[in-house]
Amino acid sequence: MNQKQVTWLFVLCVVGVLVIGTFVLLAVGILRPKMALLKPQALETPDPDSTEAVVIVTPTPSTAVKASPSPTPTHAAYPVTAVNLLVNDVPVFALSGRDVAERVLTEYLNDCAVENLTETEHLIRAYIDAKLTLAPVDGSVDYLTYEQAKERLAASRTLVPVVRSVEHAELITGEIETVTSQQPYLPRGARLYRSLGKAEHTFGLVEVLYKSGIAISSSQTAAQTRVGSDPAALAIEEGTYLFTEGGSAPAGKDAGELQFIPPCNGAQLTSFGLRNGKMHYGVDFSLRAGDTLVAPESGTVIFLGERGDYGLVIEIRHGNGFVSRLTHCASPYVELEQHVYRGDPIAILAKQENESQPHLHYELLIDGIPFDPMPYLNAQ
Repeated sequence: MNQKQVTWLFVLCVVGVLVIGTFVLLAVGILRPKMALLKPQALETPDPDSTEAVVIVTPTPSTAVKASPSPTPTHAAYPVTAVNLLVNDVPVFALSGRDVAERVLTEYLNDCAVENLTETEHLIRAYIDAKLTLAPVDGSVDYLTYEQAKERLAASRTLVPVVRSVEHAELITGEIETVTSQQPYLPRGARLYRSLGKAEHTFGLVEVLYKSGIAISSSQTAAQTRVGSDPAALAIEEGTYLFTEGGSAPAGKDAGELQFIPPCNGAQLTSFGLRNGKMHYGVDFSLRAGDTLVAPESGTVIFLGERGDYGLVIEIRHGNGFVSRLTHCASPYVELEQHVYRGDPIAILAKQENESQPHLHYELLIDGIPFDPMPYLNAQ
């Protein structure tokens, strides 16, 4: 190869290098914008613990000279697990999740079940009387915390109605029957209570049904059992005998083997019957305070105690329905249920500050009715 050929070869190589470099530069300039479009961009990852969502609103392009500003977000996001509680298909509030809703409803049911239970009651059953549904949250009702939901349910028991059945013991007191009869040996207008009466008491178990805390029905769950003694009527005898001042009194039955003596050595002051328009049910004997009082007949002391204006009273049951009643007594020598004999000292006459004449008031009751004791004392 001569010198001329070498020179031309060198020139061709330089030209080739220039052409290739030019094509490379052109290719880079053309492809750079497209590569920029394909380059990954860095995105901000939202905080998973955040309870608020960032809402970006892109304005729609318009031909206006000045674009409107982007609106401020107004709704707060709920947790992904949030649910609406529906009662009979009506939403009442929203909670953060199914587990929270179940816990709220379970504790609410337990609280309602034991509400106001007493020691004599026990719970039979309790249940929520409504259709409950958990649905995806939709923002139509209040979003509540666990405590707020419990307070909402407690404040309005009809929101989620609970039905509970409670059984309790019940003591039932019956009515006392009143029986009235006429008594010809009592003065007209007087009333003798033979029996104060006793009601029937029965024990039973009763089941009470409550809804939303209000009793709606009750029923007996077991046969009632009578407790205590048998019931008794209130027995009243109304007097029909017309007493007159100074008139005679009806006679009582025969004393039989009983032989009465005067209960003291005093003189008789007053008689049995009407006295100044009022009925006097015994006789009075004039005495001095401290004088001895004796048993008019043998018998058993059945009462020993204070009784109003009568002061200390001693009653002796003699048998056959006869009872002696001595009033204004003091310093008793006998005790309750003690047996005494005719003429035994039983007490002394008490000092009577409100009386001008100290006296013993003596009554004789026959089958519970006061009679004039003098015919029985004078029989000896």
